[in-house]
Amino acid sequence: MKFKRNDKRKVRAVVEMTPLIDVVFQLLIFFMLSATFVVQTSIPIEVPEARGAEAFEQSELTLTLQAGTGGPDGNGAVYVNDISIGNWAELTRFLSEFAQQQPEGLVLIRPDTNIPTGRTVMVLGLVTSAGVQQYGIAAQAPDME
Repeated sequence: MKFKRNDKRKVRAVVEMTPLIDVVFQLLIFFMLSATFVVQTSIPIEVPEARGAEAFEQSELTLTLQAGTGGPDGNGAVYVNDISIGNWAELTRFLSEFAQQQPEGLVLIRPDTNIPTGRTVMVLGLVTSAGVQQYGIAAQAPDME
């Protein structure tokens, strides 16, 4: 007895597109969300330029010195991580608490270009007197044209 082969039922390999689309969509969402974690402050200042300015690791505490009116001495606002500071005693308290909680923590001072040097030096004195061991002053590299 002869059996007839039915060649119409062939096995075909098919790549399913649904899981592939899901994976690509998940990767797209991941990269879109992770790209928005670049730390930018909402306080508008003009950072001074300095040759040899280098990027360093993320600071735990940021002091921003803004030019203008207001602030503890009437010469511009002072912010600690986007929190406005009303007087120098409050800033000293913030810095002392930070130095106790994170002895090796880094404080980044972001002065506006129009801030007098004396005000920046005064804030540096407050930082060191509060016991902060590591601090830096923000600057940007000049455009080389």
